[in-house]
Amino acid sequence: MTVSSAWARFSETETENTSLSRTDKYIRYVYDNIRFTKMKKVKYEVFKSGFYGYLNLIEAGKINPGSTLTLCDFTLSSNEKRMWVIDIKNRKALFNSLVAHGMGTGEEYAVHFSNTPDSHQSSLGFYVTQETYTGNNGYSLKLEGVDGSFNNKAYERAVVIHGADYVSEEFARDNQRLGRSHGCPALPQELAPKIIDRIKNGHCLFIYHSSKDYLRSSYWLKNKVTHLPQDADFMDLNFPLKESNKRMDKIEESSEEPVKLKKDLVNKSAANTSKLGAAKAKEDSAIKPVEEKKYSSIIVLTENPSTGLMDTCIVK
Repeated sequence: MTVSSAWARFSETETENTSLSRTDKYIRYVYDNIRFTKMKKVKYEVFKSGFYGYLNLIEAGKINPGSTLTLCDFTLSSNEKRMWVIDIKNRKALFNSLVAHGMGTGEEYAVHFSNTPDSHQSSLGFYVTQETYTGNNGYSLKLEGVDGSFNNKAYERAVVIHGADYVSEEFARDNQRLGRSHGCPALPQELAPKIIDRIKNGHCLFIYHSSKDYLRSSYWLKNKVTHLPQDADFMDLNFPLKESNKRMDKIEESSEEPVKLKKDLVNKSAANTSKLGAAKAKEDSAIKPVEEKKYSSIIVLTENPSTGLMDTCIVK
């Protein structure tokens, strides 16, 4: 191998490693700045996989930038709230809910997954939400499976999001597990319409499990992310969003003096970011005092209606 070819190969590897590490850094940056107000935080490894695929889906034109990301962590007990709806644009978790898996997938825990019709099993992977309808299970949301052989028969199998009486804390307490569906990610009756209306028509749903077969084979997890959103530039500035988010949580939780809290936050941020600028302005004014401007004459331009030309007059 020649020196030039070896250098080219080294440069290509370094570029790829830099790109991957920047993507990982951005995913962590977004995760650290999401506000999970009054709810349990989704595990980082679940978010990392879901958001990585989400970025790839945006690049592929499957979803639009700013779409919500809904995560279902099927490594957790069905008795836990294991679904999160996250507003990526505003860095905020909107819902944290119970969600059922298929009766063929397991009892309390999800173990078996399938894309086969009539298996009554849940399917892993990425989905894009479609239109709503009212059917046997009431108000429901159709799903398009976009993760190849893992879930591309979801539409054919009528795997949809809907509400169900068996998805409740009372059912779980009485039966030592949540109720189960025919493969649908079913939700509590009272929450289903709100969640459906927030994520319908082109948003991302990701059903996660630590299955090595899935994690190694999913196209959206293997495909390299080549373009990050514009706000990735902020992470290089070490912008202190985490502290601001904590203060914003207090504003949302408190009903007392919200305007004062917001003003305090804005004033504190402005004071911190303008300290150096103010010091420099003070130094400049000490070196070069501002002189009063004096005018000796004024030029007045008027249009002559008869000729259409401009007349010039100098006034001392």
